[in-house]
Amino acid sequence: MGPPFRRILLVGYDELTEVAERALNAAGAEVTHLRNPNDRALRKALIPEIDSVVVLSKDDHVSLRLALIIENARPGVPLVVTVFGRIVASQLERAVRNVRVVSMADIVVPSLAGPCYDQRLLSVSRRPEGLAGVQVGENGPELVPIEPYRARRGQRLVANLSSLLSPFEMSARILMAGLLGFLLVLLLDLAVLAIALEESLIEAFYSATKTIVTVGPNPLIDDAAGWLKVFSALAMLAGLAFTAIFTAGVVDRLLSRRLIALTGRRSMPRRDHVVVVGLGQVGLRLCLLLRELGVPVLAVEVDPESYQVNRAKDYGIPVVVGRGGSRFLLKRLHLARARALAAVTSDEVENISIVVAALGMREDLRTLLRAGRGEVVNETRALFAIGVVRDAYRIGGTLLAAAALGSDAEEAFLHEQTVYLIHPDGGIEAFEADTEAAREAEAASEETEPDLEGARSD
Repeated sequence: MGPPFRRILLVGYDELTEVAERALNAAGAEVTHLRNPNDRALRKALIPEIDSVVVLSKDDHVSLRLALIIENARPGVPLVVTVFGRIVASQLERAVRNVRVVSMADIVVPSLAGPCYDQRLLSVSRRPEGLAGVQVGENGPELVPIEPYRARRGQRLVANLSSLLSPFEMSARILMAGLLGFLLVLLLDLAVLAIALEESLIEAFYSATKTIVTVGPNPLIDDAAGWLKVFSALAMLAGLAFTAIFTAGVVDRLLSRRLIALTGRRSMPRRDHVVVVGLGQVGLRLCLLLRELGVPVLAVEVDPESYQVNRAKDYGIPVVVGRGGSRFLLKRLHLARARALAAVTSDEVENISIVVAALGMREDLRTLLRAGRGEVVNETRALFAIGVVRDAYRIGGTLLAAAALGSDAEEAFLHEQTVYLIHPDGGIEAFEADTEAAREAEAASEETEPDLEGARSD
């Protein structure tokens, strides 16, 4: 874990920074906290006694700028920086010496993916030999091998047929209604002509095709019975109508964004899938990790203009636009046969409402909730069983604190109110300071917070 005493410069002003500071203080480090420093204040704080620097920001460009300033002022100082974008992260690692770039999404997502894949798993870990799961054994959490789920060919065929016969999007429904109606009229006309005129199947098919595309009926119908003439005329009218419906569906599909495909990877999953509500950085990477585990996924995002929606389409992930807490929408997501639902928006209260709404539709549904603070979750748990909760700030802040103290741990997960670190060699250990001392530090920080309600009333 590094030397017993270190001086850490912590730069940031959100809840993640507060958690990291509490973890560092509990570990016995001396922390200098700059919330939103200008360049001069940052350079002044980089005294020679500082052992390492931690930069936490939700904006990649801010992290990049601060890291470059720190490297220029103190070349070679150990530096831990949060960056979401992988391109920015790779460029930062190339430009700055002795930097460790960490993504909050990459830290939190494995803890969410584990229970989604198997309710016995605490997390998922990437090992050189492949993916592994973290499971509670006789001596505590341990790594166990897991095999990605492989759908059989028959299952994929049934899934594609179900998607074709019962599409999710309205444009797809219009297209399939026109196509199926067109084919129905064609087959019915073929059968009637083959029986009534005693034609071969080839001749009957040719005549039915002429009728369905309104070129004209079989010449023999001119001398046929009246009912056959009426039937042929109705078949041409029906063919014209279904052709118009099919054409409208094709045009709509071509002009729309088509977030859900008719078949293939982006088709609507209907069985043993995971519904991921919230398509931010965490939601998108959770979908990708679950897809890597062989689990069908369906993403729900309220903002149709979100950048992550277009990225999800490029990755072949089906996306539904709408509020995840809407019962009308949840009814259409096949929760009755879903494996799990994960509410991972950036709003903790919204995540709780999503989970409560989903459990109201299916009580035994496995649910996961991304949380950031414990107060709201604990109050909700007193009234509702809201499933598995993952405190993103607790997991991320503790791993960042460990990295600042010199730990080589690359992954972390939460088990029984303790954050565990996973080292590159596969070793698992509890973060030493994440015990009663950490909880006491958190309680002390809450006691010293100003009375904002009283300040407002004055």
